[in-house]
Amino acid sequence: MQGETNIFLRGLKSTPAPWQHKIVNAGTALRRDEIVNYEGTNIIDFHLPGGDYTTTEYKNTIALVTNAPNLLAALIELVYNQKELLGAAPEPALYKLIQDCGGPDLTPTDVELTPQPKPQTWNNAQQSSERLLK
Repeated sequence: MQGETNIFLRGLKSTPAPWQHKIVNAGTALRRDEIVNYEGTNIIDFHLPGGDYTTTEYKNTIALVTNAPNLLAALIELVYNQKELLGAAPEPALYKLIQDCGGPDLTPTDVELTPQPKPQTWNNAQQSSERLLK
């Protein structure tokens, strides 16, 4: 498996990632495909292709769903890099897409930083004599 150490997969509001494709009853008439999470819990069952739904579309859909958490993690990383390295603001629709897919809220917030108080300067000659006079 890949992605167990990807920090962008941690904290998603979905089932634990990365996900895996699992074939059940391979080579029989009861064959089915499913997506399982990192813990092995079945999260999605796929119906075998038929009609206008081709085998290629079926395989690509399975691959897309299997890699969805990794795609989301890459998108989150892209937004961080775009903001931090390039100083560019991503489109608001991108923030919404990430949040709608179970990712963190990356919407920029205007946080006012409170100014740090300046340290007082110490005048040894004046202040030490003041202390002695008291």
